[in-house]
Amino acid sequence: MPDSAHTGTPHGAVFLSYASQDADAARRISEALRSHGVEVWFDADGGLEHGDAWDSKIRQQIKECLLFIPIISSSTQARHEGYFRIEWDLAAERARGIASGVPFILPVVTDETSQAEALVPDRFRSVQWTTVPGGVVTPDYLARFLKLWSHRSGLAAAISARPTEASASGGVAAGPPQSKPKGMIGRVLIALSVVIAAVAWLTLSRRGPDAPKPPVAAAPAPSQPSVGQNSVAVLAFENLSDDKGNEYFSDGISEELLNVLSKIPGLRVAARTSAFSFKGKNATAQEIGAKLGVANLVEGSVRRAGSSVRIAARLSRAETGEQLWSESYTRDLEDVFAVQTELAQTIVEQLRNRLGVSVTKEQILAQVREAERGGTRNVEAHQLYLQGNYLLHNFSLEGFRRSTELFKKAVELDPSFVLGWTQLSIAAGLLSGYAPTADEVARNLAIARDAAERATTLDPGLPAAELAKMGVQMAGFDWNGALESIGRAKAGAPDNVDVIRSEAKLLFQLGRLDQSLELARRAEAVDPVDSEARVYMGFIFHSKGRLDEALEQFRMILELSPDAVWGHAGLGQTYVYQGRLEEALKEALLEKTEWTRYFLLGQIYWALGRRAEADAALATLTDTSANVAAYQIAEVHAFRGEVDQAFEWLDRAFRQKDPGLGWMKWDNLLDKLRSDPRWTVIIHKVGLADDQLH
Repeated sequence: MPDSAHTGTPHGAVFLSYASQDADAARRISEALRSHGVEVWFDADGGLEHGDAWDSKIRQQIKECLLFIPIISSSTQARHEGYFRIEWDLAAERARGIASGVPFILPVVTDETSQAEALVPDRFRSVQWTTVPGGVVTPDYLARFLKLWSHRSGLAAAISARPTEASASGGVAAGPPQSKPKGMIGRVLIALSVVIAAVAWLTLSRRGPDAPKPPVAAAPAPSQPSVGQNSVAVLAFENLSDDKGNEYFSDGISEELLNVLSKIPGLRVAARTSAFSFKGKNATAQEIGAKLGVANLVEGSVRRAGSSVRIAARLSRAETGEQLWSESYTRDLEDVFAVQTELAQTIVEQLRNRLGVSVTKEQILAQVREAERGGTRNVEAHQLYLQGNYLLHNFSLEGFRRSTELFKKAVELDPSFVLGWTQLSIAAGLLSGYAPTADEVARNLAIARDAAERATTLDPGLPAAELAKMGVQMAGFDWNGALESIGRAKAGAPDNVDVIRSEAKLLFQLGRLDQSLELARRAEAVDPVDSEARVYMGFIFHSKGRLDEALEQFRMILELSPDAVWGHAGLGQTYVYQGRLEEALKEALLEKTEWTRYFLLGQIYWALGRRAEADAALATLTDTSANVAAYQIAEVHAFRGEVDQAFEWLDRAFRQKDPGLGWMKWDNLLDKLRSDPRWTVIIHKVGLADDQLH
């Protein structure tokens, strides 16, 4: 809410938006910023009474402010109505016209409110949030904000001096800077440009003020795929439905269209993770095309109302934004399957006619039908499947649990729904790998096994079913069976990024590191913003002693996803290997997963000679995670040179079917065990001895 005494230009104004219950926190933030010369629009000082003039003033200031800071808390969660919600919607709408990479909305959370559950506009979720408990601004936060502010206000001043480049709506010019450095953005690059300064601030705010400075020379350069004219990215369709909970449906429509197009021979389609990474962001067509290495973009929107659905789609050139084709379809929900088929056929025909994609109409139809293999015509089962996929992609423990239940319901409605069974197997398998209790691990592993069996029985050779089966086989240490399953998946979909990534994971665990690295690089080239392949590359580099290259991968993982599995932990483990223990400790303390954090702390404190703290960390890991992290407990004992205890925990890990055992063949932390006769015994138990593999 604004302070009416301030009527400045966008060169120097922060709009602070909050619920009345958070006035004290808002005042503290305002005072901290104002004390350093930042103009803050904040109504606690008195001003216009509520009414038309007050409303008009607020709307104008949101239109003109340089940064918009919404304060999010349990108070805003409890209030489903309030003028601050109008302010938030106005800011989200304005953000649509601001260039990608130029910060505008900077959400601040003042308590334990979860970002995933916060009642905020969707656009708020696409930017980095910062926690400022009680609105008490720390020196670190203030320093980072002021650095961003000085560069951001400098950009606004430069734009105001060149009015022809300003956006028509009064926002920041949408054109990207003429040049951008490639690679990871570190703090040492702040002075190079305004936009890089902004991104660096956001990166630091999510990594913490004490995050180590990465050396410039070690900054990883993400792949820049070459642009072929027969290449396309399907972006996440926008949800225009009144019910924002229908986002799963719009995501699902675009994802299934992507899956169909990826079957067309001669057409290169950007992977889902990369294409959807632009969701909710104001990236230009040129930026998206350059990052994904595609010449064409498919965009669209979905509006659902009752049993009716309207799907709008357009095909455009990435380089120029020129529209090549657009169409809208309004159908009954029962006909949504036909619309997807029609969309896919039409888009490929447009590409064929305009760009010379070498494929006949008959081939298009055949490939579209192949892409629909394993699906369902049951509308309710299809919607449950889309909801399950939406939650699964969130990659959280609760997401695994909820998606498992949704996939169960989907296959109950349509027992012949092969893709429903494959996704049930994958979701339950992930849940078994991250569940906190042994009972939950065993129960969900059994669900995953049964679902994979149903899928492969219903449609033998379907690549998705073979990948589900491979995951279960790996969890059961059936490595030869997994090799056979990935072979069948490759035969059906050799260029599918999920197949490539899955083979990289399997060969990685079998110790075939060079082959795994080659496949991981292929997966990363197709899907440059996905973290999973980079995790494999990071640990392969560990095993090969190429630690600087490992650092590059884990730093990039944190750039792509601050909460990624093995992000901070992988970086911390690399520092342990390098003997950079203080830096390792900082990363360990940033790790959110409890057992991973204590797994690292047990090593770091031991190496630092802080024995009491090392013992306490190992005791905590053992007390809290013995049923799900037996392998990691063995690793810590091995690191400490406690060989007998390490083998005892490896035996327990085998009894518990701990999936971590699949890593032991290449695991540097177990090097002290390899000369012991018991090593040969355990490696044969797990089925990873060379004479057991073919």
